[in-house]
Amino acid sequence: MATLGMALLASTSAFAKKADRDQPADVVSKSFDGTQAPQNGQPGKVIWTTNVVLTQGTLKITGNKATGYLDGDNTLTRVVVEGSPATIHQLDDQNQPMDGRASNIDYKIDKDFAVLTGNAYVNQPAKGSAQGDKLTYNTSDSTMTGESSGGAPVHMTFQPKNKAPGTPATSPATPAKNDTPATDSKKP
Repeated sequence: MATLGMALLASTSAFAKKADRDQPADVVSKSFDGTQAPQNGQPGKVIWTTNVVLTQGTLKITGNKATGYLDGDNTLTRVVVEGSPATIHQLDDQNQPMDGRASNIDYKIDKDFAVLTGNAYVNQPAKGSAQGDKLTYNTSDSTMTGESSGGAPVHMTFQPKNKAPGTPATSPATPAKNDTPATDSKKP
């Protein structure tokens, strides 16, 4: 199994929207079953089906089915989303997007991370992208780890550093002008 810490995503000062953590988690779907309340120290469970959309601030996770887990205080602590694919989107404090997709997304609200499994892919256009069997995205600081099993490697693409504003782009070289006048080669 190959494991890779994603320095590219930790190397900049951009962090996921800090205010997202303090926002309510809102879930919309076609139907839900909330009949499994927390009992005897066991978490309660809510199951949402068909066109599930979970939002918390700028964080948005979508899928076909989601299972939510509630603690003894009836607080939503975790949501496991299944999809074809399930998707995740979040903005950082500089309003730069992160978009991901996988077969499953396990969003651990109380721990500030989402685990994407099954052909997982995450793209942060200003930083780069990663693909693997399993990617773990930290929803509070935008860092990530990844791993793959079997013969498939974790694949990463790094974006080049942006130039300072106002820096002209490098243009292709142009041939030098020949300032020597052409000679007239008339024959008598």
